[in-house]
Amino acid sequence: MSADNIAKWIYKKGLEDNIILYSKVSIYRNIDNIRFYNHIDKDDIEKIDSILTKEIEELRILDIYLEKIKLREIAPLEIKLLKENLTIPNKRNLLNASLYMDEDEETSILINSNEHCEIQTIARGLEIEECFNRAYKIESMLDKKIDFAFNKKFGYLTSSPEKIGIAMNVTVSMAIPALIWKTPDNIEYFINKASKKGFDISIRAGRTMPVLNITNRTMMGISERDVLNNMLEIVNYILDKEKKMRLKIKNMYRLNIEDKVYRSKSLLSNARVMNYMEFIKHNLWLRVGLDCNIIDDIDLDTLSYMMFITKNNHLKAMFHSKKKYKKYSEMRAAALRNIMSTK
Repeated sequence: MSADNIAKWIYKKGLEDNIILYSKVSIYRNIDNIRFYNHIDKDDIEKIDSILTKEIEELRILDIYLEKIKLREIAPLEIKLLKENLTIPNKRNLLNASLYMDEDEETSILINSNEHCEIQTIARGLEIEECFNRAYKIESMLDKKIDFAFNKKFGYLTSSPEKIGIAMNVTVSMAIPALIWKTPDNIEYFINKASKKGFDISIRAGRTMPVLNITNRTMMGISERDVLNNMLEIVNYILDKEKKMRLKIKNMYRLNIEDKVYRSKSLLSNARVMNYMEFIKHNLWLRVGLDCNIIDDIDLDTLSYMMFITKNNHLKAMFHSKKKYKKYSEMRAAALRNIMSTK
């Protein structure tokens, strides 16, 4: 992590990164003839760690350098920061887990968690192919040295029944404020369209939050390439709709858009209290403002940075020595005022 606890990958520009917040690929593997995590004992844990540690360190021949962190040896706040950076997924058993990660936190391997080995790659923007290639480069190298649990009929075996098969999740997070504003009913259509292809679309805070998270649900009877192609089809369809809607509202509702953008800018610059969901909505309207050439005194790097630095545990780390602010909503507003004052 950087000095401000932010993962460095968020500063690396990606394709369509005004609308596509990030792309992520996760690959799950278990070592053959060793029990799954909910049945393993101390000897199994040590064996998994020994086997994976040896082979992960050999990744250096591919110029992949990963630092090992035993999660039980670091402070709980540091683990929470890694979760907020998306380096460690939520809902993972971390009691005996170790994390390997690179300097930018764009490549990580979690071992001895829900699965013996979870390889994750992440990038800003629409970078599914790049994330997939990076993850499978590591998986292929490990697969040459380690016998992973595999069944000819079902595919890769995992502790989670829903992951059995290709044992790979592809996730894309999208910002669609223009569509949510003008055609919110389209969201149900997107959800149904994605579901028919084996994908789930989740929306935080009901149907009013302009962020979609798309991930594949189907793991069996489908190839990794099919998942990638279907994901790209769904994402590009929604991406095209958002772009066209932004162009339409720019031409037909220019005054309304300017009002939304400048209201958001003013609130982020002056608010004394702000919850995270409210902040996200204003952040995304500033993205629209950039896209429509309404504002030019803030950039995407800053807007991306704001989305992470304003999460609760990042705020806790930032304000740990300052007693002035007692609530996260007050800390968030103060952090935003400070960022906006430099723009």
